[in-house]
Amino acid sequence: MSAERQDHKLDRNVNSENESEYIRTSDVSEKGVHEIFRQHFNARFEPLKVEPSSVNIDKAAVISESESSNDETDWDGISDEETNVQVVEFSDETQLGTTFMSKTEIKAFMNSKPPLNLPSTPHTTSEGTNRHDTVEADHLKNDLALQRLLTESHLLESSQDLTLSGRNRHKATDMRLQSLGSKFSILKQEKMPMAHRRGIEAKQNEREAKRRRNARENGIILEKAATASKKGPDLKRDRGIGAPGVGRFARGTLNLSRKDIAEIQGPRRGPMMKRGVSGKGRGKKK
Repeated sequence: MSAERQDHKLDRNVNSENESEYIRTSDVSEKGVHEIFRQHFNARFEPLKVEPSSVNIDKAAVISESESSNDETDWDGISDEETNVQVVEFSDETQLGTTFMSKTEIKAFMNSKPPLNLPSTPHTTSEGTNRHDTVEADHLKNDLALQRLLTESHLLESSQDLTLSGRNRHKATDMRLQSLGSKFSILKQEKMPMAHRRGIEAKQNEREAKRRRNARENGIILEKAATASKKGPDLKRDRGIGAPGVGRFARGTLNLSRKDIAEIQGPRRGPMMKRGVSGKGRGKKK
């Protein structure tokens, strides 16, 4: 039995060796045929790109698996050291010149009320504001000069010179003081003879009437003529609505004076005058 078993093993070994030799020869023959076709094709056309064989892919997979297994064996657990997080900041250069909102604009934006029609012009520089202030000051100065020229133009009619001098200069100064709030004229003379004062007032009234007459003929509208206020006891006291027209009402009683009673009753007729005896009286006998 042992001899048969040994023979059977020898046969199996011989068969396996024959099969391996057949496989080798078949592989060599297939490779040789492919190589012959490849050389023939390359001679006729351009050489082809040789793709990596499956054997190399399998080897790379085996190597990667072995490396991963080695990594798993080398893992020591979670380390106590904190990993530093890499922070990358990106800033666009075009955003550096952006304008920010002022406090008033932020308040107007955050307010619940509807926005007003405010000018949306950007803030000017200090040079622009200074230039604007100087221009406004010049305009104000020119406006004041024009206003003075219009108010004092009638003083220049009698003189050929454009500059005020003497009497006209005093009048212009008096007009400027009155425009600033002066109650009295500096040209008014308090102590002078009554005849002179009346003559001066009559002359002033005549000139004023002539000026207004010429303005009315030329179609010029002048200011309203100032009327002198009434002074003295002629002014009556303004009584309220429902107040009595006669007497004085105080503390629920109406007080009437003798004068009020006399006004109510009207003028009285006096007693009948006795007729006197006309003629000469009797004299003493001589």
